[in-house]
Amino acid sequence: MPKFQVDIPHSLPPDDVKARLTGATAKIESAYGATCTWTGDRQLTVARKGFDALVNIEDGRVHVDMNLGFLLVPLAGAIKTGLTKELSSLLGSQPVAT
Repeated sequence: MPKFQVDIPHSLPPDDVKARLTGATAKIESAYGATCTWTGDRQLTVARKGFDALVNIEDGRVHVDMNLGFLLVPLAGAIKTGLTKELSSLLGSQPVAT
């Protein structure tokens, strides 16, 4: 599976980041048919046929490792841009140019 990474800076306590991400999981599950699962307080797995992502809450940033199925590869740029924009908005930060 082709991969990409996204890093979103934030200045929030980890519990606040988790609360915001948890609030977004219902939208992710209904819009994309994905399953969202927390492992501990700082790691969220988002999975469905065609993609999966591992979201790690770190001090000062959220790091996302995204794996795309081959059918989504042509959309990788748009997916990365959209993910960066949505997470930046959710966390109240400016997107980082990559």
